[in-house]
Formats: sequence, C-alpha cells, structure tokens
Amino acid sequence: MRTSTRRQSPAPADVITYRLNNKMMYVPPAESFDQAVTFARSAFEGDLTGIDKSRISFSLNVLANGKQSSVGISIEAWSKIMSHLAQYEIIDVHVQPVLKVSGPPPSYRSCGSTGDAEKEHHSSPHSSSHSSSPLHGLISKRLFQRLGA
Repeated sequence: MRTSTRRQSPAPADVITYRLNNKMMYVPPAESFDQAVTFARSAFEGDLTGIDKSRISFSLNVLANGKQSSVGISIEAWSKIMSHLAQYEIIDVHVQPVLKVSGPPPSYRSCGSTGDAEKEHHSSPHSSSHSSSPLHGLISKRLFQRLGA
C-alpha cells in the first residue's frame, strides 16, 4: 500500500525584514499596503518622517534567469506576496523622488497661417536648400500646429 504524502506549504512568515538605506528592522508582515507603510514609518521613523505615503514603495530581490533583480510590489499584489514570503525575508523600502515642475511650459507662436517669419526663413540667403524645401516647410508647419493644439 502506497502512502500519499501531501506537500505542505511552509507556514506564513510571522516576521519579515524591512531594509531602508542599509538599515534593517524586523516587522510583522503587513496585511495591506497601507499597513506596510505604517510599519515602515514606525521602523524608520527618522528617515520617513514627513514623507507622503504616495512616495513610499516596496520591492523584493529575486533570482531570475541566473540574475538578481529587484521587483516592485504593487498595492494590488501586496496580500498575495505576503502569503508567500519566507521567515525573515527582506523587503526593500524606497522613497520615490519628488517631481518638481518649475512653472508653465514655454509658449509657442501659433502657425495657423504662413507668417512673415516663415517666408523670411525660406528666402534667407543663409538657409540650406534642404531646410528651405517645400517638404521641410510642411513638416515644420504640421509640427507647430500639433504643439499649438
């Protein structure tokens, strides 16, 4: 008689490791992404104080095709990933940079009709035959029409 042995999956981790700026801290696995952010803020209070939660992200290091890669963990995948982590597994914590916008974009002249500047450009003695071709004028006009839209 053959005895069937069922492969048991490892017990879910009750402690994992968060790493930020080469500092590591043991934390319980978070049930949600928001809870993970809370745990990270608590573990790395000095580094994450005042950082908006939208700038905090997480990743795992994995071995794929013989190469180590960092794989981000999305909000939607968080609970599934947590259920497969090994005890003490390391999750990297990242702070995304702030995107700074330095004012409005530059304004462009409308090129809806052929202006004097375009006529001057085509009749300029310094312009090359390539840049004053009818095709160049058409491309330039369409490009500026799209930019002005």
